[in-house]
Amino acid sequence: MPKQKEQFEEMRQQTIARLKKSGLELFARKGLAATNIKEIAAHTGISLGLMYHYYSSKEELYLLLANEAMDKSQALFDQLQSQDISVKEKITQFLAAFMYGVQKEAGIYYFILISQLFETGNKTEDRKLRTRKLQSIHNLATIVSEGQQTGECVTGDPFELAVTFIAATQGLAGFKLMFKGKFQMPDAAVLTRILLQA
Repeated sequence: MPKQKEQFEEMRQQTIARLKKSGLELFARKGLAATNIKEIAAHTGISLGLMYHYYSSKEELYLLLANEAMDKSQALFDQLQSQDISVKEKITQFLAAFMYGVQKEAGIYYFILISQLFETGNKTEDRKLRTRKLQSIHNLATIVSEGQQTGECVTGDPFELAVTFIAATQGLAGFKLMFKGKFQMPDAAVLTRILLQA
């Protein structure tokens, strides 16, 4: 590839990365309805025309980011399931990934996007996204079910336990975003007690 084309492609990728970062932050902080495409462009430092060159609407960008968040969630589950480790270790690693993620700016925004339920008007894509979010709960429920068979997890409906655990982590992500450094994350043991036997 000629050097000029390489430079153009690098600039293009940098602009996309900046747009995604702006979209992540604004959608996480304000929600889909309260964020407009002009605001995303201004936050990125580009013209509205250039914004439309990359994304036809804020909904398109939101769906892209929300699906990226679900890709990360699925990749973590696949990684945990591919390891020959105990259920306790899987849940501990899952929680460690969450705790690490909420300490990073982009990480916490992804967690907030996962917890949001916004409709973009694209019924097919909205339905697919809801299905993916539900699948992430089923993924954790699968691990909980395994842990109940080995005696590592508490008794109860695995799906209900997974919902409770995920709702707790997402709520903590919201508090961390709201209160920043003033919010102290709880000890991991407080959360693991939702799922693991003492």
